[in-house]
Amino acid sequence: LHPLQGSRAGGLHSMAGGFQGSGHGGYPASGSGAHAGGFGGGFGGGVDPQLMELLRRLAQTPSAGLGGPTTGGSLPTNSQWQGWEGDAGAYVEGAPLVLPPNLIHLHRDELRQAANGSLDHMVIDVVAGLFDQILSDAKLPPLMAQQIARLQLPVLRAALGDRSFFSSRRHPVRRLVNRIATLAAAYDDFTDDPGKSFLALVRELVQDVVSGDFDRMDLYESKLVQLEQFIEDQTSEALKAQGDAAALLERKETELRLQRRYMQQLQQAMANVDMRDFLRDFLTQTWSEVLVHASRHPDLDAALVDRLRQMGRDLVLSVQPKTTPQQRQAFLASLPVLMRTLNEGLDLIRWPEPERKKFFAELLPAHADSLKGQALSPLEYNLLAKQLEAVFGMAPPREQDLPAPSAAPLDLDLSEKLSEEEAERLGLVQEEHVDWDGHVDIDLDLGADEQQPLQAVDISIDGLPAAEEDPSPPAGELLIDHLQIGTAYRMHRDGDWIKVRLAHISATRSFFIFTHGSKHQETLTMTARMLRKLCEAERLRAFEHAYLLERATARARQQLAALGAKAS
Repeated sequence: LHPLQGSRAGGLHSMAGGFQGSGHGGYPASGSGAHAGGFGGGFGGGVDPQLMELLRRLAQTPSAGLGGPTTGGSLPTNSQWQGWEGDAGAYVEGAPLVLPPNLIHLHRDELRQAANGSLDHMVIDVVAGLFDQILSDAKLPPLMAQQIARLQLPVLRAALGDRSFFSSRRHPVRRLVNRIATLAAAYDDFTDDPGKSFLALVRELVQDVVSGDFDRMDLYESKLVQLEQFIEDQTSEALKAQGDAAALLERKETELRLQRRYMQQLQQAMANVDMRDFLRDFLTQTWSEVLVHASRHPDLDAALVDRLRQMGRDLVLSVQPKTTPQQRQAFLASLPVLMRTLNEGLDLIRWPEPERKKFFAELLPAHADSLKGQALSPLEYNLLAKQLEAVFGMAPPREQDLPAPSAAPLDLDLSEKLSEEEAERLGLVQEEHVDWDGHVDIDLDLGADEQQPLQAVDISIDGLPAAEEDPSPPAGELLIDHLQIGTAYRMHRDGDWIKVRLAHISATRSFFIFTHGSKHQETLTMTARMLRKLCEAERLRAFEHAYLLERATARARQQLAALGAKAS
């Protein structure tokens, strides 16, 4: 639908000055029923009862006999949309899917007659112009455009009654429209699940808004919550069907958090225990992981678990000086069991071979040195033994002992904690598998207006300054802080750009799972460190360069600016 056809051009042309103002634009003060307001239970400003009654009537009654501008046929009426079952074949037979009508344009005269003041007239034309752009947006699937089109009158009500709709990206009505469009872009097919289920949900949410008390702000808030819960449940079920990758990652992350907590406890408990530095580092950083792992796997051999718990004490005592033949003989007799227990514990956590060799390269000379020198007195030896028994008699923490997850991600190379089979099942993306020096081609399906991030696309009515909010960046190092479940992104992988969908973020934002493909999905898992590096290298980008309403506003401004230039 061309936004400047016929009688529309006159109304929209009158807005060109407002769109072309400074920064976020501005409109001259005029008499109006619209007033600035916050996000309370209802809208912040009043709308004339006569206009509100008209909005409700138009939202509920059919608009018969509409000509289809793209096919020449009749368009679905508003009441037909409400009863539409979401079948992708609806209204498509023999012709492309017909775009929905712009109801605000169709009923512009009635709306302006019922409105109170020239500023309300301008708001009506602004919203009509925005929906021209929304309904022809290339990234909005036509089936979803039909649903968002049914929100035209509720959106107009929001804009008339609350000018923060234009100035704040956080406005619930804007967020609902933008979020529906953003989530819809992640689906490739709405004729089968999961896209079919999402379309059915959106149809239900839109119907609740249109038929409900749509001047209540909490209605939109509740629909946003319902929408996000659906996406969370849907992505979770999809991952479970693929082997429950999220559950595996959560177990790994929980074990890491337990090990970190136990490491801190051991460091504090051993602060006053006299021992070699390399042993202190090994026991707190590595052996703590062994003991946490053993404590969470009760199916391990009980005798092995007991030896692992005694290992910390025995290891420190094994490097103490031994001067008598009896002490040397006892040490040599216990050494095979000591070394076997060490290796069994390190095998449990798959400790890398280079690290293992480095540790034993320090331990073996320490054992050799222990056969020389002045031995501890019996009292000193017993005191040290009791200190160590108290330290390692302390049980590792349990999950219920952990605090709430921190917002700061844990820095972990997940590849060290996964078996080859686990890494393959998760689709683990590792740094060594990325050609960081390789050339990243320009994404050719980006339009010219998407090459640069949008600047100042909010509209400010009557001089109300636009809220200073940072939009979600389409690319770059800050993108990682704005990722959302269910949203589509572009990832540069194996020399090509692929479309991926974020399916899971771990509790501490340390691990991220993306899905790729429609019928046969595969998972791509990465650590926060790996993902941040992809963002910094711009190998991960947002699928949308801006939210739907921001894109529509930017295009409307461009067209109005061009129209104003021609008129002058």
